[in-house]
Amino acid sequence: MSSTIVVGFDGSESALEAVIWAAKTAKRQGKSLSVLGAYETQTAAYAPALVIPQDVIDVIRAEAEANVKKAAAAVAEVAPDVKVKVKAQEGRPGSLLIAESEEADLVVVGSRGLGGVRGLFLGSVGVHLAAHAKSPVLVHAGTGGQGPVVVGVDGSPLSEGALKAAFAYAAELGTGVRVVHTWTDLSSDALYGYGLEPQQLQRLADEAQEVVAERVAGFGSDYPDVEVERIIVPDGPAAQLVEHAKDAQLLVVGSRGRGGFKGLLLGSTSQAVLHKATCPVLVVKTPHE
Repeated sequence: MSSTIVVGFDGSESALEAVIWAAKTAKRQGKSLSVLGAYETQTAAYAPALVIPQDVIDVIRAEAEANVKKAAAAVAEVAPDVKVKVKAQEGRPGSLLIAESEEADLVVVGSRGLGGVRGLFLGSVGVHLAAHAKSPVLVHAGTGGQGPVVVGVDGSPLSEGALKAAFAYAAELGTGVRVVHTWTDLSSDALYGYGLEPQQLQRLADEAQEVVAERVAGFGSDYPDVEVERIIVPDGPAAQLVEHAKDAQLLVVGSRGRGGFKGLLLGSTSQAVLHKATCPVLVVKTPHE
């Protein structure tokens, strides 16, 4: 695998923010940057007989080429020492980025496309990319704050990749790690409604504490300078992640999980996190994907 970060760029403000984030990250990590501008010249399947004139195709291609040059100029401003390769290529953005992920260390996309519609990358492209890319995927959902790196943990071995990435980025950024774990999708009020006694709830919470402590323990010795904060609560995982990542520099999740984080980036929970998060969201591939 090459030491390259790939960025999808469509000329939008969100994509530009993603390029700048990727450039700063590439600089810290000593990696090169590859900017991909995808453009489509094929008509929709329901209008196969419609042929786009060549002069229109030339304009579309020229715009994509101008966009990637704009991205390269932005990189030169914030990280002049980072080696940048730009490419305007015909095809669907999601498919092209998935192909690029085969050799990339990381793929980065913005959260809004041209026109400011949040969902271009958070909808079909972003979720498809998060599910099928071979590398981790970073969705730049906002600039974030100056707080810690937040990571969602479900207590299973599937969380290992997310934890590893969270600690590595925290050490790199000079900040701490906030581990968020929900041991049920139900709120405290709902649990009381089911007739659970306070002692039973405390026992469940204590067991969750032990599970999380066990998962985090190994990383403390590897990253002794990274402070760890644990948030272990009932309630839905998406809501808790978004709430506790309000001041985060980065939010890290696994692409699949168990228990409270099952399907975090493949279903409705993923949409909630990505649509509501105000910081970059890193999707780490789980083992065997």
